[in-house]
Amino acid sequence: MRALINPWVILAIILALGGATTAGYLRGRHDENVEMLADAQKQRTMQDVIEAGIAKGVSQIKVQNTTIKQNLETITRENTVYRDCKLDPVARGLLDAALEGRAASAVDHGIVPATDPAD
Repeated sequence: MRALINPWVILAIILALGGATTAGYLRGRHDENVEMLADAQKQRTMQDVIEAGIAKGVSQIKVQNTTIKQNLETITRENTVYRDCKLDPVARGLLDAALEGRAASAVDHGIVPATDPAD
């Protein structure tokens, strides 16, 4: 019992406890850093996979330009109702065909609009 009262023994116990605490703290930081690096690597891998998928999807997009200008200009010039921003069935068909990406049917030029004395 007398040996435990010795100041050198008490100092050795305090230093041993301090060293164990410091070693445990440093080991915990090391383990946390390893875990963070593994998570960062997983995130980079997933990001690369996502970017490759997006690039593949974007490369498969096909741009299609459709012009309905000539047919619609003829209808607009011949029919004054378009000043009120209203579409008749023929113009609506041309517009829908352009939006859907299909060929527009031929415009029937046999219909002559009624005369309007106000114009």
